[in-house]
Parts: sequence; C-alpha cells; structure tokens
Amino acid sequence: MTETEYTQYTKDFNEACAGDGSAFGHFFDKYYEPNAVFEYIPKATKNSGKEITVAFWKSVHDIMQEEIQPHRTLVISEMKIAAEAPIDFKCKKDLEWVGEKHSAGSSFRLMMAAFYNLSEKGKINYVRVYSIYHNDYQLK
Repeated sequence: MTETEYTQYTKDFNEACAGDGSAFGHFFDKYYEPNAVFEYIPKATKNSGKEITVAFWKSVHDIMQEEIQPHRTLVISEMKIAAEAPIDFKCKKDLEWVGEKHSAGSSFRLMMAAFYNLSEKGKINYVRVYSIYHNDYQLK
C-alpha cells in the first residue's frame, strides 16, 4: 500500500462513517481479508472477521460520527503500516467513551496510532489501534 492508497483508505472510511452505516460492509471487503482481526487498545478488545467488525463499526456509528483527520506520521513497508492521526468524534447521544463523559451534540478528539499487517494480497489482515484521549488534543 502506498501513501496515496492509505489516504484513500481513510477517505473511504470517513465516507462510510458519514453515511447511514450501510457502506461498512463494502469498505471492509475492499480493504480487509475476510478473517481480519482488530485489536482496540486500551481495552485490548479484539474483533475477528467481517460480521463482528462491521457490527462494531455500526454500533459506534449509532452513537457518534467518526472522522479520521490527515495522518501526522505514516510509515509503510512491504507488509506493514504504522500511522498516527487525530480522530474527531461528534456525539449523537450522551455517552461515555474512553473514560470521559460527552453530551449529545458535543465533539471530542482522540489521538490514534494504528499498526497494520498486510497479507500477500495487499489487504489488511491484522490491525492494532491505540486511541488516547487527552485535554491537549481537544479542539479549542
């Protein structure tokens, strides 16, 4: 995957998030192996495969809209990608996320670091995502 392709990947994810949630399956098929594993830190939650992953994305979509901002750091090798980028969330309802309470209509930002493994076909087969909330990351 090239930087241009990775930028398209984040654009496609943002477009799926901005829609009604029905595009997550197509997004998964385009970029992921059918049995891809997602590990979300800090809880070390793992989602395996399309059905579970798409259901998770839809559950997040039900409570907030997510938008990955342009990456700050991106390192790509033949079989791995490492990226750091802010992610903005707009709350659709009152919620608690990463230990912080947020009201419907409010927004917050996480800093995300993601580490991807690619299959021989160039699709993602494992991703570990670290999401960090800190007051310094919030938009002023």
